[in-house]
Amino acid sequence: MEKKGDLLNQLAIVSDLLEKMNIESKSRTIIVEVSENEFDRVFNLVEQKYAKKLEKPKSSFNITIGTVDILFNTSSV
Repeated sequence: MEKKGDLLNQLAIVSDLLEKMNIESKSRTIIVEVSENEFDRVFNLVEQKYAKKLEKPKSSFNITIGTVDILFNTSSV
């Protein structure tokens, strides 16, 4: 299946759905494990979106959209 669409827009949609879930939760966190190449690509997208140079993390970083934390990790495999 071909993957289309802007990643940050897609994450915003998922975050919105999680915020509207009919459940009381203490936190809303999504963990996404990706390859090193994909990790770099996603980090670069986030940097471009916020238009500032960030220090590149070694193996993980997170962003918050609304009340949802999204954690990106590099794959250990």
